[in-house]
Amino acid sequence: MPPPPGPDGAGGPNHTIGELEIGKSPRIAITPRAGGLTVTIPPLVQDRGWRRRLAAIALAVGATALLGAYRLGLAWDSGMRRGDFGDLPMPVLVFLSLAVLVSAPLALVGLAALAFAEERIDVEPEGVTIRTTAFEKTRTAVIAAGALDGWRETYWPLSPWWTWAVKRLAARSRGRLYPIAGAAGPAEKRAIGLALAAATGKPLVGDRGRPIRGPGGVVSSPAP
Repeated sequence: MPPPPGPDGAGGPNHTIGELEIGKSPRIAITPRAGGLTVTIPPLVQDRGWRRRLAAIALAVGATALLGAYRLGLAWDSGMRRGDFGDLPMPVLVFLSLAVLVSAPLALVGLAALAFAEERIDVEPEGVTIRTTAFEKTRTAVIAAGALDGWRETYWPLSPWWTWAVKRLAARSRGRLYPIAGAAGPAEKRAIGLALAAATGKPLVGDRGRPIRGPGGVVSSPAP
């Protein structure tokens, strides 16, 4: 008996998809298995190139914060000595000082979370399980197969707040979006979304609700 048709056919999940290749990077693994699919996204620090990039970004953020703090310190000192903050009004100076003191540490914490975060998405006949680990804490979201509406590529800001990519990928269930693949790039998100759509028989759509096409022009959503 032939396997059930995939999302480009009559609307059933396609459990016969082959191993997918994401660009030239083996960092993210999309592994079909009996009855489902597993997506594994390891921490960026395991890749030597990404370690160098993250270190350079952290140094740039730290240097910028120090330079900003130094210049703000001079402005505070000058204003306090003269008793006049005419060059830079005190409310503005207070706002800039708080911005430097808060934004720089948050940026560094975000980089650390991004560097060490890992994620696993398991598709099974019963549903989808999303596990995200950062700072040795694992968040688990379970979506029953009957409650899964589909997959969404969106530019709306979604958690986790430390993600570096503008485009986000999420599972949609009963009107709620469950962010996934926060540490993946746009091309990797597209490949992951198409694979999940194929494995679950649920559509991958954009912000305007249009089905997203995969290689060869195959639409990721099932035909009516």
